[in-house]
Amino acid sequence: MSKTLLLEVVSPERKIFGRDVRMIIARATTGELGILPGHFPLVALLDARPVRILNDEGEQQIIITGGIMLVKPEMVTILTDP
Repeated sequence: MSKTLLLEVVSPERKIFGRDVRMIIARATTGELGILPGHFPLVALLDARPVRILNDEGEQQIIITGGIMLVKPEMVTILTDP
């Protein structure tokens, strides 16, 4: 199994983020989600909270105003407004 998964964060205007990451932590309307490579398929509505991204360089955050997260075992897409 791969140690990373592709994360793409997109808005109607542009791609905000796109690269391989080790873990994604996001606040859904039903609670906090931790996504690792190989995660089962999932669709979740996201709250207006920072999305935490863990990779080899450490942790970074992307501020979103809510949106939809689409999870596949090898890829996560977050659709948001800027």
